[in-house]
Amino acid sequence: MSEKDKSLHGLKTGAFSRRFELSKLGVRYGARAVRQNIWQRFSGDDDAALAKRTENIDFFVEELGRLKGSVVKIGQIMATYSDYMMPPEVAEALHKLEDNTPPMSWQSIRKVLVNELGEEALANLEIDTQPLAAASLGQVHRAVLRDTGEQLCIKVQYPGVEDTIDADFSAVMQLLKVSRLMPSVRNLDDWFGDIRLLLRKEVDYEQERRDLDFVRHALREDSRFVVPKSYPAFCTRRVLTMSYEQATSVNSADVAALAQPRRNRLGKAVLELFLSELFEWRRMQTDPNFGNFRVRIDEEGDDDKLLLLDFGAMRLLPEDFASEFCDMLLAACQRDKPRFLEYSISLGFMKSHFPQSVLDNFVDIGVDIAEPLRAIDGHVPARAVTEDGHYWWRNSGLPQRIAKRAVAASISKYFALPPKDFLYVMRKLMGVYALIALLDAQFNADGAVEKYLPKPENKKGRKAAK
Repeated sequence: MSEKDKSLHGLKTGAFSRRFELSKLGVRYGARAVRQNIWQRFSGDDDAALAKRTENIDFFVEELGRLKGSVVKIGQIMATYSDYMMPPEVAEALHKLEDNTPPMSWQSIRKVLVNELGEEALANLEIDTQPLAAASLGQVHRAVLRDTGEQLCIKVQYPGVEDTIDADFSAVMQLLKVSRLMPSVRNLDDWFGDIRLLLRKEVDYEQERRDLDFVRHALREDSRFVVPKSYPAFCTRRVLTMSYEQATSVNSADVAALAQPRRNRLGKAVLELFLSELFEWRRMQTDPNFGNFRVRIDEEGDDDKLLLLDFGAMRLLPEDFASEFCDMLLAACQRDKPRFLEYSISLGFMKSHFPQSVLDNFVDIGVDIAEPLRAIDGHVPARAVTEDGHYWWRNSGLPQRIAKRAVAASISKYFALPPKDFLYVMRKLMGVYALIALLDAQFNADGAVEKYLPKPENKKGRKAAK
C-alpha cells in the first residue's frame, strides 16, 4: 500500500462507536490484568509481577493510541501531569503516547477548508496537498498567498474531532478508573473537569489565534524571539493560518554546534520568557513540549532567535496567583524553609497538622526547584558548577532529583493534587529547565526572580484586599 493510500478519510465520530472501541479495550485490558493477578498470587515473584503489570500498561497505552482523535490528546494531557497522579510505570507508558496519527486525505481536508473559508477565499491560496505534519487533532499544510506570494502555514482541524471530545473524555476517564490505573486522590474529579476544558480550548482555533496575536504583540520589541503572524481572513474556529517561519529543531546537531555564548543567550531567553509569562503577562503557554520551540540560526553572526509555535494551551492565571507564587519562589531561592512552608500552608498545598516528614519533603522539593535561581553556594552539587563558576543546567541532574522527591510525595496518604495553577506553572518550569539543559546552556540566574517582586506599596495593598 502506498503512502498516499495510508491516509485516513475520516474519524469515527459517533459516541456509540467511540465508546464501543474503548469498551473493547477495557475488556481486553481487564482480561490481561486478571491473568496477571492470578499469576502473581501463585508465583510470589514481585519483580516479575511488576514487569507483567508494566507490559499490560504498555499494551493499554499502545491500543489507546490506535484510536486517534481526541483520545490521543487526552492521553497526552494526562501524561503531562501523570507524575503527580499516577504510579511511575503508568506515567512512563503515557509519555510514550505520540502524535503518530496518519494524515487525513487531502479530499477530507479540502472539505473542511471549503466549509470554513469558502471557495472564493480558498482560490487565493495555493496549498501543498502533502501535509507538513499530522497530529491527533489536525494537520498542517504549507501554502502561498497568490496575491502577495507570502509563505503560509495552515493548521486544519480534522472533521468531527470536536464532536468526539465529550464522549471520548468520559469513556477514557471511566476506563482509567475501572482499570485502577488512576489512584484515588483528593480533588481528582476537579482535575478531570479542568483537563476537559483544556482539551475543548485546544480545538478552538479562534482563541489560539487571539493568543498568538497577544504573544506576537508582547514580544514585538524583543529581537530574541520570532512569533508567526496570523492571517484573520483565513482563520476560523477550525482553521488557523499564519506565516511560515523557517527554523531548526532545538535538538538538532546544528543547534548543538553553536558556540557556548550563543547557547547561553538562547537559554536565558527561554527562562526570561517563562518569567514574563508568569509575572508580567499573567498568561502562560502551559505545554512544555520541545516541539513548540525552534531556533533560527544566524548564519552571519550570533543573533540567533527562538521561534515560538503552538498557542493552543495558553492559560490565564488568577490575578493574585503570580504575586503569591513569586513570594513563595523567592523564599525557596533564599532557602528560607520556614517562610516557604508558611506560604505552602497559606496557599493550601500543605496542612499544618501533617507529619513533619511530609512537610520537610515538600519544602525540600521547593528548595531544589529554586536551585538554578539563586547564587551558587555549598548546597549546589559540584557537578552542577562549571570550572568558571557558572550553573551547568545539563549536568545538574535537577529534573531527576525533583522527580524522585515528587514521586515520594505522591505515594503519601497525605498527598492531594496541588492547586491547578500551581501544577501548570511547575510543569512548565520543569519543561523550561529541561529545554535549557537540552541547549547545554551554562549561566547563573540568581536575581532573576527578585526583579519581578511587586513594589512595597502594591504588595501592601494586595494583602489589605484579601
